[in-house]
Amino acid sequence: MEYDKDINDNILRIYICGPHSTGKTTLLNDLRPYLNNIKVAEELARGIIKAHGWSRDDFHPVKHPDIFKQLNEEILDAQVKVDDECTKLGEDFISDRAIDPIVYIGFYIDDRDKNSLYEHPGVKTWLLRLKQSLIFLIYPHQECLEDDNVRLTPTLAELIRFHDSFEKELQMHDIPYIKVTELDRQSRVTRVLDEIKLFKLRRG
Repeated sequence: MEYDKDINDNILRIYICGPHSTGKTTLLNDLRPYLNNIKVAEELARGIIKAHGWSRDDFHPVKHPDIFKQLNEEILDAQVKVDDECTKLGEDFISDRAIDPIVYIGFYIDDRDKNSLYEHPGVKTWLLRLKQSLIFLIYPHQECLEDDNVRLTPTLAELIRFHDSFEKELQMHDIPYIKVTELDRQSRVTRVLDEIKLFKLRRG
């Protein structure tokens, strides 16, 4: 089978996913001192937004749905590229997004556009790799909400619905994940590090 080598390459792929304003990037930065030889895939969304010179209003899903779709398509394609590059180099890595752009499109636009993302080049292979990855889904908390003038500014109720959409999408594709409900930053770090150790032990 074409994908056997990709699936069984023994690369450690760690994904931190979930709605915006849940502390994903903060968690990734808190983990950095403990990651040793694990490559950190820097946040892609901000770089793409900056490259286009977009402000938050430019990609608002209601005002400018086409640009919002373009942004998330580019994020998805960049994520697949990072996974491909690390696979070729045999590098373990951690990323602060997984199926996030797909869920964003489904949540803010519609299922038809969401499903079209699964036809992008490399996505089917990437989904198979996700099933062999360590994925953390971050639960939203009011204390994490802040306006950074870049991302959308949701309410907690909206983020909880958004989180539920993540769970449904992961479950629909039989992608295993670990739900992180802790708010305390050190508790989150400890939880992730413990799960990484267990994951490595299970894989031998």
